[in-house]
Amino acid sequence: MSLVADVIASVRSKSGEKAGKPGTGQLEELVKRAEEAREAVCQTLGSRYDSLAMVVHDTAHLHHRVANALEDLTNLHSSIEQEVVNGLEGSVGEVGGVVRRWREVVGGLEAASTLLTIHTLLDEAHQAELEYEFLKTAENLAKVDKLLEDASEKDVEGQLDLLSTLQEEMLVRRTQLVYTIGEVWNETLTWEEERLGDGSRSVTLVVQAVKYESKEDGLHKLQQMLGALHMLGELQRRVTSLGKNLMNHIFKPIINDAAKVKATDRSDGYSVQVTLPANTKEKTPASTVFVHLTQVLRILHSALLCVKIEADEGEISLMQLLGKQLGQEFTEVLIKDCLAEAVPCSRAQLEDYEEVKRDTQKFQDFLIEIGFYGPDNKSIIEYAANVDVVFSNKACAHLLERARELMTRPVHVTVSVTPLEPEGPLIIQDETGKKLEKSSMRLEKLLAAKTFNLPKCQISASVCELVELIYETMEEACTSAAPYAGRLFYTVRNILMLYCQVVPTAHAHALATLPQQAAIIHNNSMYLAHHALLLGHQYKHRLPQALRDNTITTVDLAQQLRRMATSTFLKAMQWHRASIIDTLRESAEQGMRQCLHQLQLLHRVWQHVLPHTVYTKAMSTLVGSVVEEVVIRVVGLEDISADSALALINLLNLLKDNIPPLFQVEGEAKTNPGDVIRHVRLWGKFCELIVVLGASLHDILDRWSDGKGPLAHEFTPDEAKQLIRALFQNTSRRAQVLASIK
Repeated sequence: MSLVADVIASVRSKSGEKAGKPGTGQLEELVKRAEEAREAVCQTLGSRYDSLAMVVHDTAHLHHRVANALEDLTNLHSSIEQEVVNGLEGSVGEVGGVVRRWREVVGGLEAASTLLTIHTLLDEAHQAELEYEFLKTAENLAKVDKLLEDASEKDVEGQLDLLSTLQEEMLVRRTQLVYTIGEVWNETLTWEEERLGDGSRSVTLVVQAVKYESKEDGLHKLQQMLGALHMLGELQRRVTSLGKNLMNHIFKPIINDAAKVKATDRSDGYSVQVTLPANTKEKTPASTVFVHLTQVLRILHSALLCVKIEADEGEISLMQLLGKQLGQEFTEVLIKDCLAEAVPCSRAQLEDYEEVKRDTQKFQDFLIEIGFYGPDNKSIIEYAANVDVVFSNKACAHLLERARELMTRPVHVTVSVTPLEPEGPLIIQDETGKKLEKSSMRLEKLLAAKTFNLPKCQISASVCELVELIYETMEEACTSAAPYAGRLFYTVRNILMLYCQVVPTAHAHALATLPQQAAIIHNNSMYLAHHALLLGHQYKHRLPQALRDNTITTVDLAQQLRRMATSTFLKAMQWHRASIIDTLRESAEQGMRQCLHQLQLLHRVWQHVLPHTVYTKAMSTLVGSVVEEVVIRVVGLEDISADSALALINLLNLLKDNIPPLFQVEGEAKTNPGDVIRHVRLWGKFCELIVVLGASLHDILDRWSDGKGPLAHEFTPDEAKQLIRALFQNTSRRAQVLASIK
């Protein structure tokens, strides 16, 4: 008879006596056996894990002892509840103490059983890892972690140190498993880079099948590896790293760099080789990009990314994880660097774009099929299908880019602009177009014959192309739908505004140093302003009806262009004026000759470039500055000897003789030297100064003529007296003349 049976029989036979002693004795014996089993478990596991020595013990025998003790205690507990507790009413307190003792022992035995279970799971995990059953290993470690967490919540005497040791052991096993799986992952996916002799570079991704007897077995092991990585929380990090490498070494080179793709099915797996040419600026057609990307993704999907794992949200493939990680960046690069480039820049090319849309749809379906895109992700086909907005953006951006290229071209290649002469007399009409035979208003007050004629000048060939581009754009706007026509019109406005910003910056050095280019850019700006005045008026009634009710004009930009033209040329004028004045500070004759040389250079450069009126004003300003500087310096002299006066006369006559030819334009009627006085400020004063330098006191007094002569007209009394004091010695005659000048 078993120990439990003996206890029950004793209790039943002595139910009339003071129950508890024999039953209690039997129970104490059972408790003793249970304590011995629990202590044996703790000592055995403590010796193995705490000292880290592989001591061989019969853990199965210990597990059997603990299990038998737990079973006996369970049977005893049931018998006590059914027989003893109901029969021994007088021994409630004593039996209650036994029960409490029993519960303590049961708790200890359950803890010992948990420790043995943990030990068994760790051993099984180690064996599974050796057999490449990584998922089973990870599952066992997860169970161990849960058991240790539950055991740590129970305060069992003598087991806290052992639990801590087991936790450390579990962490070591987990770290070792992560490392082992990482090595297998690195063996499965290898990257090879090679520099070729022609300067190109190739990157090869090799997906090696795990070396097992069959492909199905290999896929099963891959699933084991990926499932284990997911349980260990390492899969996302691996997928992120794989996505970055794919993006940088495969996807972007295919999309951006016209890379060539070679996919190979090898005996040990698959390889994808991407070769980047050394120097290429050619863009790969969208259809070719889609073919290469499909080829790469299909290989990766069949070799590795088709493997599915159990996740929190259900079964999910590695391709789906990669799509979640990489999908947004992949889409942005594909749209920006492939689809956007495929959008045509003109309506004539829109028919060819239909093929791109069909290829995009096929590629979108393929990405959804393999799981890289979700079923609701239609980002690339929506971009390709929304061709109206994309096309208008691309076309307008292309127009601005082309205009900017024209603005930055060298400006020295020029063409001549000649105004058209009216064929007949100007006809005055009323608002209805009826000719006014008898007009009470003077013709010149109504409209000058050449009001909108640009004067003869030279402009850059590039600005002619720019104006042609503007008119082509406006013509296209007249035959387009209202939304696109509006975009085109405002693109024309943007071109004119862009000109005001780009040209002064792009040609800053030439504007500051080359007089011809400053003049040409002045003319270019005025030419654009001339067309901007009437551009809106010419096309307003030809644009779509929706735009006619709005303000269609570029007149405001004409004013900006004119300001830019004048400010640009004015800065160049200021630079040349400062340079010429600086030369006058050198020795008198050398400085004068250098000054004339610079003026003659400007004459040769500007005479056929600038409009005649602009050239005359510009040259008059520079000559006027020279004359003013000369007059101020001569008048400011305190003593002028006879020889010095003669030298000054010769020097000033040199300037006087060379100034009139500066206003003569080759191929046109000769300019009367007397006309110079109308253009050059202080020219009369300059000529009078030459006369005074060679005159006597009597001649000077005659030219003063009581403040009414030519000397009085050009010089103030103080300036005249200063010249007399510098030219003549202090005599009574000089004093009389000075007294006469008032």
